[in-house]
Amino acid sequence: MKKLLCYLFLASTSALWAQTLPFNFESATAGMVGYDNATFTIVSNPSSTGNSSAQVAKIVKVTAGDLWAGGKITNVTSLNFNSAATSVLSMKVYTTEPVGTVIKVKLESPYTSEVDAVTTVSGMWETLEFDFGIPAPSGSVDLVIMPQPFTSGGGKTFYFDDIEQVAAPIAPLRPNLPITFETGTTADHFFCFESATLLVVANPDVKPLNQSAMVGKLVRYLGAPFGGSAIEFSNTLDFANHPVITMKVWTSAPIGTYVTLKAEKPFWGEERSVQTTKSGEWEMLSFDFTNAPTDLNKLAFLFDFTAGSTNVGNGGASSTFYFDEVKFANVALSSETPSETSSFGVFPNPSEGDWTISSPEGQTFHVLLYDLHGRLLLDLTSSDSQPLRIDSRPFSSGVYVARIQSALGIQELKLIKK
Repeated sequence: MKKLLCYLFLASTSALWAQTLPFNFESATAGMVGYDNATFTIVSNPSSTGNSSAQVAKIVKVTAGDLWAGGKITNVTSLNFNSAATSVLSMKVYTTEPVGTVIKVKLESPYTSEVDAVTTVSGMWETLEFDFGIPAPSGSVDLVIMPQPFTSGGGKTFYFDDIEQVAAPIAPLRPNLPITFETGTTADHFFCFESATLLVVANPDVKPLNQSAMVGKLVRYLGAPFGGSAIEFSNTLDFANHPVITMKVWTSAPIGTYVTLKAEKPFWGEERSVQTTKSGEWEMLSFDFTNAPTDLNKLAFLFDFTAGSTNVGNGGASSTFYFDEVKFANVALSSETPSETSSFGVFPNPSEGDWTISSPEGQTFHVLLYDLHGRLLLDLTSSDSQPLRIDSRPFSSGVYVARIQSALGIQELKLIKK
């Protein structure tokens, strides 16, 4: 009976300690623990600019030798990222460490996933997002914050606030290759790991080999040598009939830099690595998966990496890679590739007011408007084959990309806002 009473007491005590998101640290928060000689406490806000909270959390990596020191909040009952309404962890961060500092969030007890985000300011509050949409983990009870992993501490200090789950799109799985970024595939289809980030951006070097308007951009920051990004397909990669994958790559990293594609399934993967032969221009690379298993449905992109590599990223030019038109070598790109014969016009361009897009043959057409980060801003359809007017006034000055779909084909136009 005494043992049973003790068990019931411990269970009820644990329930009282259970934490749920969000955390704003305006009052005492149970379960805050520093590990590997780091401290994790609640203190006064060091800066009200960008964050009006009175109290925030503070992690200090005290000793130089503890590379993975940080803080955790234990016994959190709401670490479930299966829903699109709560698939992203949002957290305000303040540090005077340099731009490009990596913040890692891990879900533990048991371990289910980890995601990195990278600071874009120093000495200011900013909101970082940790996208758990792919995969959608659940079941952990410890939320671990690991600031600047792989780096010595020695008193480095980080502040955190307003940790909450927020909505974000969970992209439906793409059926298979090709990946072109001109339509269908977005950054939301990729899961980045070990301090890599991926965006869909404007082509930095439009040349005959690659005239796409939009391409993928992967940047490796300080993390494990195998940092990269992966995409999962709803169908397996048919290497029996299509053994070779080609991919266009642009980087200013030195000639001879390894690029690795890894076809995966749970607990298994097949890597193929090739070396670049150009720097500062687009080139076509080929990856031969002859004799690879035919039940693999994920493709991981690993730049500046091959088996046994110890190279890590630094966020600079040599750690930045653009890629496009990932396809089976013996399968042509689909008819979704941009048409060279359609000739939609836009006037005025640049514009301070409306852009007017007109069809050359009075066709009804559909327009998707993107910014240079690949974010979809507008989804419009012309009415009764009339010109389509787009109000540019809500947008900041700069360049935008209009992707136009009609019976004539597909065309991209660069729209300039004064």
